Amino acid sequence: MLNPFQRACADTYGAGDFAHVQNVEEAREPGDTLFTFLMIELASSEGCSSVEEAVRRLDMAIADIQGVAEAVQRGGPTAR
Repeated sequence: MLNPFQRACADTYGAGDFAHVQNVEEAREPGDTLFTFLMIELASSEGCSSVEEAVRRLDMAIADIQGVAEAVQRGGPTAR
């Protein structure tokens, strides 16, 4: 059973293509690893129990994805 954050993700992700998903095991079946990642991050069993926590986790994922996109656009990683 999905919590409200996972339900919102399943209903919205991929323009609703995953709205039929009812649990994390079903989220793995289509093979979309980003969708699976989001569903796991938003799981109550992973400590996601408030709107604030769900948004914090999503914001972190967005920042990571944006960082990767910027690195790709620059042609590779930045020096460390």
